Amino acid sequence: MERNMAKTSSPATWTQIDTDSLPTPIAKQYANYKSAYVEMKAERKAFEDALIGVLSIPKGKRAVFGYNFGKLSIAIVADDTKPTKVSSAVSLASLIRG
Repeated sequence: MERNMAKTSSPATWTQIDTDSLPTPIAKQYANYKSAYVEMKAERKAFEDALIGVLSIPKGKRAVFGYNFGKLSIAIVADDTKPTKVSSAVSLASLIRG
């Protein structure tokens, strides 16, 4: 399956999938992915904390990191950003072409 990774000019509308609706083999793959993701997040936090520890970040600012295309990027931003709202989960069946 080909994945189109090109940037688009229109914003994406994200739909959360109810993971209980996944077929068993796909649910197992998702569980494996989530397990690896938990480990990756712990390593990423340790790395970012170590790097932040040697930086001079002004009061009221924070460092954010980017990892696109295998490159490490950092930005110092105002420490007032808020997370975006997540949608309610839907069943996978509602997204499959019938």
